[in-house]
Amino acid sequence: MIPKHQNQAFLTGPGSLELRQLPMPEPGPGELLIRVDAATTCGTDVKVFRRGGHPTMLTLPAPFGHEVTGTVVRADAGAAQTEGDTVVVGNSAACGRCQPCRHKRENLCRDLVYLNGAFADYMLIPAVVAERSVHPRPPGLEPVIAALAEPLACAVHCLERSLAGWSGPPTEARALIIGCGPLGLMLTDLFRSVRTRVSVLDPHPHRLAVAETFGAAETHRGRAGEGDDLAEERFDFTVDATGSPAGWQRAVSCLAPGGVAALFGGCRPGATLKIDAERVHYQEQTLLGVYHYRPASFRAALDRLWSAPERYGRLIERELPLDRLTDALDLMISRRALKVAIRPHPD
Repeated sequence: MIPKHQNQAFLTGPGSLELRQLPMPEPGPGELLIRVDAATTCGTDVKVFRRGGHPTMLTLPAPFGHEVTGTVVRADAGAAQTEGDTVVVGNSAACGRCQPCRHKRENLCRDLVYLNGAFADYMLIPAVVAERSVHPRPPGLEPVIAALAEPLACAVHCLERSLAGWSGPPTEARALIIGCGPLGLMLTDLFRSVRTRVSVLDPHPHRLAVAETFGAAETHRGRAGEGDDLAEERFDFTVDATGSPAGWQRAVSCLAPGGVAALFGGCRPGATLKIDAERVHYQEQTLLGVYHYRPASFRAALDRLWSAPERYGRLIERELPLDRLTDALDLMISRRALKVAIRPHPD
């Protein structure tokens, strides 16, 4: 039986969350109401929580969280899904009509609709998202693993962009992943899957150890902006997964001639990058801004999760109830957990 009210986490300011009890929403035309089976925390949540906002995805006060899977409990007659369907929900929907969408750059859609509110008992899915960004949950895939589809889709998009900018076979290439948070680990696995030799850089021994299980051939302990044994190394692919100017700088400085640097982690507004224009020009280096994901990337991510659930399950190091969401974010901030699963309705 569906209750009349539900709990919903709202971000109200830098470092400030409120758990509000709200009336249960009723789906309108084409909309869905899902029971949240699992939502997962991510580095973007941490940044948004600490900064009190995001330049594109939300304005305060706002429902919080965007990595989610659930079960449809109410569906408008016009929706494609029906009650009882288990689904994974993308956190955005592209229009499909604008110039970027027509050229398969849906992540740059001029009318991209974002969806937040995963940290809740129930979640109302707007019609545009229900139509374009709701996917069946693969049979047998645990909810806490299925909720990882959104960040993995971003990593898949990064790999695809990087390979498109590379002129040779990836099997002859070396890659450097800067930062071994959850997305850095996903990127390690993806670059390993195309048979590049992957090195990783991170200051935390635990994360470096996990990186080895994801296929890192070499691990280097240190921060992106510090001197270390990588200072003279050059890589065909470099990826910043820290979202810091120092990480971006390291990605560019370690790039080999003809190499591709994926500037993947999002920096603060106003952050700047200093480049050696002569090197970029004469060595034909490619610097890529990489943002979000495409619908095809999301589908590929779900397939990959279904094929290797145990591997990606290593990223979920704690499970907590919804009323301990702040504790979950603190675990990530203090580097005591890679990701935390929030289970509003534990089995």
